Amino acid sequence: MLTVKELRVMAGRLTEPFFCRQIGPFALVQKPPKPVVEQMAMRLGAQRTVMGAGMGSLEALQVSMLLNFDILQVATLPPLRTQDALSVGRLPSCDLVINDPSVSKEHALLSWLGPTSSCRVRDLRSTNFTYLNGQPLAPEREYLVRDGDLVRFGDADFAFFLAKSLHTRLLRSGPVAG
Repeated sequence: MLTVKELRVMAGRLTEPFFCRQIGPFALVQKPPKPVVEQMAMRLGAQRTVMGAGMGSLEALQVSMLLNFDILQVATLPPLRTQDALSVGRLPSCDLVINDPSVSKEHALLSWLGPTSSCRVRDLRSTNFTYLNGQPLAPEREYLVRDGDLVRFGDADFAFFLAKSLHTRLLRSGPVAG
């Protein structure tokens, strides 16, 4: 996995089409695990508490991910064909391995539909559910995932970005020394 900061350096050096070929059609940016978030909250002190007051959990997660964007991890995925399905879970055989006890061995399926440049997510009857923008997904039903959506597998939170918009966002956020 790369950090967003490392990916920003890469985006600054590559054209958008080449960047997209390198990372694939989309990326999943993972919120840091809870102990890392707790350490960040300690550093931010009362500012963090005040900012989160009155916010729902989805809004708090979005603010947390925006404030800490550079240190977030980017999940790397295998190369995709025009239509592909990617397994998500704890098993080493999964395409996206999430080493978190709240994630089922075979938790969910991401389906990339290249001709329409869209992605769908399906929960595989996981123990701790899959969520899309804070809403639990009904098992075995597919849901459209849009650019910027938040996807949660168990307790592991990710932001979904199409590669093109991620490239734009990384360049817009300012240069990073590399």
